[in-house]
Amino acid sequence: MAVKLSDFFKTLSFLMLVALLLVSCAEEKLTMEGTGTIQGKVLDELDLSPIVNAEVTTNPPSQSVLTDSTGQFVLEDVQVGEYNVIAKQKDFFSATTNIKVNLNTTSHVIINLTKRSEEENLPEFTDQFYPAHEQEDVPVNLTFSWNIKNTTDTVNFEVKLYEAGRLVPVHMEQPTDTFAVASGLKFSTDYLWQLTAENEAGTVYTDIRTFSTRTFPDEFLLFAKRADEVSQIFIADTVEESAIQITHNNFHSWRPLANPGKDKIAFLSTRDINPQLFVMDSDGSHMVKLTNIATGGYYNKGVGFSWLPDGERLVFSSYNKLYVINRDGTGMQELTSIDPDRHFREVNWSPVNDKIVTLTLGVDRYDAEILLMDTDGSNKEVIVGGREGAVENPVFSIDGKKILYTYDVSEFQSETGRQLDARIFEYTLETGNTRDMSAHKPDGTNDLMPRYTDNGARITFVNTQNTEGSTRDLWIMRADSTQSQHRNILIEDIEAPDW
Repeated sequence: MAVKLSDFFKTLSFLMLVALLLVSCAEEKLTMEGTGTIQGKVLDELDLSPIVNAEVTTNPPSQSVLTDSTGQFVLEDVQVGEYNVIAKQKDFFSATTNIKVNLNTTSHVIINLTKRSEEENLPEFTDQFYPAHEQEDVPVNLTFSWNIKNTTDTVNFEVKLYEAGRLVPVHMEQPTDTFAVASGLKFSTDYLWQLTAENEAGTVYTDIRTFSTRTFPDEFLLFAKRADEVSQIFIADTVEESAIQITHNNFHSWRPLANPGKDKIAFLSTRDINPQLFVMDSDGSHMVKLTNIATGGYYNKGVGFSWLPDGERLVFSSYNKLYVINRDGTGMQELTSIDPDRHFREVNWSPVNDKIVTLTLGVDRYDAEILLMDTDGSNKEVIVGGREGAVENPVFSIDGKKILYTYDVSEFQSETGRQLDARIFEYTLETGNTRDMSAHKPDGTNDLMPRYTDNGARITFVNTQNTEGSTRDLWIMRADSTQSQHRNILIEDIEAPDW
């Protein structure tokens, strides 16, 4: 089988650059298992004569060499693993063979190429590819595209995509016509891709192309969502309106909260069976377990935690106590406690560092109080209490002067905690006034889990049907009461968002 080689030596230089890219990106991404060597010959299948200047590459990409006057080639310092070795020469059909590279050994291979005639109608690509070679700032959710020159034959395509320094291809949708979709790529990451076209005449391989995804977003929101029946954490770029999964665990992870510096994410996980508090980097790496005590309480599956304004510490609840802990798991200290007959369920530390707001519950799940206190645990004051319906989700505004919370105005009560008409309310600390922010909520739904956005101008929240098991969607609206009717959906079917 044959390949079109329009600019052979330019291609060779590029592939040598790819090899250097693989090495330079391997420091953190590549599991160093050592290297081996691939040695072989490329021969004419008809008379077994050597084929000179045949280009030999591998998939996954490693490096590129040309055969010598005897048809021989050597690929040295190839990472241990399984490869397809590809041989191409313009007068022959291209061919591949599988080989395994073992540690500190030489793997031998012979590749036979079949001569082709000029009449063979092989697929031929144009120079229109997306992403372009070495393109930067590529979206993490993208559609590959390409074009071929006019042909009457049916052409089948295949795309191989690799993260630089990794041997396992990235999973993606295979081509439909001249398009292929890849979703959830990593931010600030180099990728390599190669396209194969095949028709009745043979197979053509494109050059290996590279691109770099856009940098990590300055403004993002976090949420949890089920992926293969496991709750995972996702990050959404609010500028590009794209989301990627940043945890890939076989245990549940939920309620992600980013610290003020946006370099760390706290979250809950069942890695050790019972929910515990963890912290990881904003890209999902370097997971650290913080707690070894119960983070629950009455009707609380560990959701009671918050970052301090310094971004270096967290406050979390355990039954009737609040604790402060460093983000590396050290320095845990008890902050305050309440009557043992009541437990903390939720907690939020004011961004201006002078107040804490908490939700406490009694044995009855509807015995809820929103409790305001100083950051040393003193001067506790109930600002919302004595309600018949469910009260949840207290959180400060960015200036610390207002508190959002939700209240089921239907005052419905059930053993399952079902709510019928939960609305968002905004409480002003200076005046004690409260206003309904859900005046334009659809009937038969609940507004839950409100959060101010980083600039305080908007509010994100979850809206869901009031029937059990309904999906939860993330919405956004203006914080200005005169514009609160402008409600727009952001992401469907999520859990526990954080802006």
